[in-house]
Amino acid sequence: MRITRFPSLTEQQFMGCISAFNDSFTGELNAAVIAMRRLEGQRKGSAFAFEMTLDNHRYGALIVLDRWSTVGTAYAGHLENPLLEGVPARVAAAEKLLAQVNNLIDGSASYSTELIEACQVAFQTLAATFAGERESAERNAKLGPMLPEDYTTARQIFLQDLAAR
Repeated sequence: MRITRFPSLTEQQFMGCISAFNDSFTGELNAAVIAMRRLEGQRKGSAFAFEMTLDNHRYGALIVLDRWSTVGTAYAGHLENPLLEGVPARVAAAEKLLAQVNNLIDGSASYSTELIEACQVAFQTLAATFAGERESAERNAKLGPMLPEDYTTARQIFLQDLAAR
């Protein structure tokens, strides 16, 4: 990840990374739910393109978590931001829950309404796990065009790192 090559991050640069993480993670979870809704009521293997889309997003969420863990680990000793303190524990909990969701999806013969609703609740729990990051991102988003260049540049670099997956 290019963002971890910075010798240190400023608080504003870290806030940009938080914003990129939040948007990407939430986006992957929401896209997975949308893909599952398209598959609702169908048997596994009956809509290959939609199933591939679902797989891209549910495993994409794991990639986003991995990248966030990397950033959190790289800068935990350099920045004094309370959100950094719990990154490893939150990421581990989220990875565990995502693994359970993926096992549930993989073990199901069809995309039943119950399966989709269970996954949606799990995804909401995952989003809540990172409530601090979400609140920070929302607070900064209110500044819009007044955000400092460090923030927007770091956000863009983190997004590019994710796109290079």
